[in-house]
Amino acid sequence: MVHVPAFGGLLRIGGYVAVCVATTVAFLAPAAFANAANLSFSPASGTYSTGQTFTVGVAVNSDGSQVNTAQGVITFNPSVVTVVSISRDGSPLNLWVEEPSFSNSAGTITFSGGATTPLSGTRNIFSITFRAVAQGTASVGARDIDILAGAGQDVTGTIGSGSYTITAAAAPTPTPTPQPAPTSPPATSGLGGLGAGITPQAPNNINSATHAESDEWYATSTATFSWSVPSGIVSVRTLLDDQATSTPTETQTPPIATITYEDIEDGIWYFHLAFENRNGWGEAAHRRIQIDTVPPEAFDLRVEGGDLSAELFFETEDSGSGLAEYVIEVNGVQRERITPNDLVDGQYTLTNLTPGEATFTVIAIDRAGNTTSAEASALITGELPSATQGSTESVSPFGPVYWVSLIFAALLAIVIGMLIFERRRFAEEKDRIKIEAVEAGERLVSIFDVLREELEEKILTLSHKPNMTDTERQTLQSLKEALDISEELLDKEIEDVRKLVK
Repeated sequence: MVHVPAFGGLLRIGGYVAVCVATTVAFLAPAAFANAANLSFSPASGTYSTGQTFTVGVAVNSDGSQVNTAQGVITFNPSVVTVVSISRDGSPLNLWVEEPSFSNSAGTITFSGGATTPLSGTRNIFSITFRAVAQGTASVGARDIDILAGAGQDVTGTIGSGSYTITAAAAPTPTPTPQPAPTSPPATSGLGGLGAGITPQAPNNINSATHAESDEWYATSTATFSWSVPSGIVSVRTLLDDQATSTPTETQTPPIATITYEDIEDGIWYFHLAFENRNGWGEAAHRRIQIDTVPPEAFDLRVEGGDLSAELFFETEDSGSGLAEYVIEVNGVQRERITPNDLVDGQYTLTNLTPGEATFTVIAIDRAGNTTSAEASALITGELPSATQGSTESVSPFGPVYWVSLIFAALLAIVIGMLIFERRRFAEEKDRIKIEAVEAGERLVSIFDVLREELEEKILTLSHKPNMTDTERQTLQSLKEALDISEELLDKEIEDVRKLVK
């Protein structure tokens, strides 16, 4: 009881110091407590057929860290997939030491980039477009990954991976042999011929595994259609031509639920389907498909290098589905994606280039995904600006270091003031505690003496009890010994208290 006031004061001093130090350390070095940042691929799995392209995003999840740098090597199996292009559109990394570049022979993509603003949440740092070239499993992984935060603190955490199944392209289904249309029986009703029966409704669920969307273009000349055959249908009629509302003429009995057409010429085509039940033929349904297997026309590329820039001259056309976009690469790395409308008289300007000899590639892509490319080289002149070149901004004397120093000085002054105050209080408390300790010791000795006399009297009375058992004698002896030990401990504790408050 008598020690609590002084000890409580010391606890308060320790608490103030701990809070001040923790606040200062958190302000000066927030990155020291960063969480681990993870790298992942999105999607992490999928199934694609040979010849198909698909895009995989490389993402960094900061997980609360102040991530500002990411570098390493992405690996893939080039015997199953190859890289078509890499896109940095929307990447939070805007300072590239080494822009993402790929080697299909080695099966690697290397990159090293930084950000002026720390990443937050999960962000795609770049995207990879693969082309499936063979059946198998394409594993995409990473090695030598370094994710840094703050002033170079390594916060690399979990490194994910991707697995993509590549299957063979859909095999064509044999085309049914057309049969002559049977003569339909005269329609009758179940009411003695008083009215005609009900014919089937037009099919409403014609699907295509090869041409999923009717308004999209596809670079395949094989088309497969499928549908559900309702109950009561005895025959179907089909037809594929270039007319939007033709009447199908090729009858299939018994009814089929799928059909495949091969070697279809480029253009817009329509599949027609009608059902027959016992009352006759219903109306036909029509399904549109668009085919373009021819790439854009070949074209020439001319490049004139300039001061950290280049003028590109090119233009081409596509007579089928039409041009969708151009992809511009510099030294094998995708730089920009533009539409034909972005060209001005067949000219386009690239800026912010790196000095030196550079190889430019322009890939023309039509709306069906067919591509034609052209390549040219040019010398880029000029010098990259230094980090401080052209800076006219004055440096404020009230920067981060000034404010950190000011806060630290203020906290130190508060701590020193509290220590002086508590020391003065402790001196006053010590004098008072000394007096109370002596008085308390004397009171405890007096109380114990009274208690001892009472217990000894009781022990003496019990020791003369007739017929006392051995157990009772042992209990009285133990009580005497405990009383002696208690007196010794009490004297020792009182002496310790007196020494402590001197």
